[in-house]
Parts: sequence; C-alpha cells; structure tokens
Amino acid sequence: MNTPRVSRELVLDTAMRLVEEQGLEGLSMRRLAAELGVAVTAIYWHVGNREALIAQLVDRVPARLGDVAPAGESPWQRIIAVGTALRRMIHDHPHVIALVHEHGRTALMMAPAERALAREVSAAGLDGRRGALVVRAVLHHVVGYVLLERAVRRGPQQHPTAAELWRAADETGIEPGLASELGEPVDEDRLFELSLRALVDGLLR
Repeated sequence: MNTPRVSRELVLDTAMRLVEEQGLEGLSMRRLAAELGVAVTAIYWHVGNREALIAQLVDRVPARLGDVAPAGESPWQRIIAVGTALRRMIHDHPHVIALVHEHGRTALMMAPAERALAREVSAAGLDGRRGALVVRAVLHHVVGYVLLERAVRRGPQQHPTAAELWRAADETGIEPGLASELGEPVDEDRLFELSLRALVDGLLR
C-alpha cells in the first residue's frame, strides 16, 4: 500500500479550501488529515499545530485573493471597476475575509484595492487630503454596502414585509409608481452600481 505524498503546500491548500467551504469551525486537524488521507502526525510535521496552521493561512490570504485590477479607459471607469471587483471578492470569500479580520490583518488584505484606487485618484488629478478622502470614501462605501447586504440576508424574516407596509401606508404626496416600486424586492446589484457611480461622480467633480 502506497503512503499518500503530502507537502506543506498541499496541506495549506486543503486547509484553505475547508475554511472557504465551512469557515474556521470546519477546520480541524483530524478533518484535514482525513481529507488528505494521512495520519494527523503528518499534518503536524508539515505545518505545526492548529494555531500555527491558522497563522500560515492568514499570511497566505492577501496573495491568494490577488490584486483588484482596474479596467476601463478613464480613472472614473477604473475606480468603478475596482469598487465592483472588491465587492465581488468580499462576497466570494466570506469565511477567509472573516479569518483575516479576526487576526488583525484586514489592512494588509485591503492594501491592493487601496493602492489601485490611489493610482486612479492620482490619475484623475486629485492629491493630498482630497485624494485620500476619495479613496477612503469608496472603500467605506463598498465595505459598508456588503456588511448591510449580509446583515439583511442573515437577519430574521421580516413581519410585516416592505410590500405589506407600503400597501398599508398613507401614500398621500407620494408618486404611485414610486410607492409600488418601494414595495418590491431590492435589486442589490443595480442599487450598488447606481450608488457607487453617484458617489464617484460627486467625488471627482
């Protein structure tokens, strides 16, 4: 019977996958050993104990998530692209983002997006305090939007619903089409794009 070949990189890759799929609570040394088909002692040999393993995973995250590459012909378009890509990245890796945040490495993880925004803000002709405010405003908007989305998704079912409230509301002075639309579910992607574009429009003027 052949003994499975295991390397440090394979152990870390597998551990990262478990965290991506199930969160940190889904990562145990026994589970990791079972996934790799080896004894638990083999895991300790390559990466140390669980705390050491988690520290190595945290160190890997910035490189694993990669740069948030801007796209577009103008600084305005590229800033929008960076904000959109950052929101997608946070949504695609919630457990890994939480892991990094819990270990005080959020600034390091956000650095590629922050630098990309800083380059585009510089290209738009803004510098110093004004430029820094623009970069931070975009980052805060994106992260705040995602946090609100998660809070709504994880929250309890609402009673009454928005639709029920709007059907029962006094709509005097409110355009009927507006009242009707406010009773419909939110298109989160469209709202994010609209709000980000409006923010960047105002910031770059």
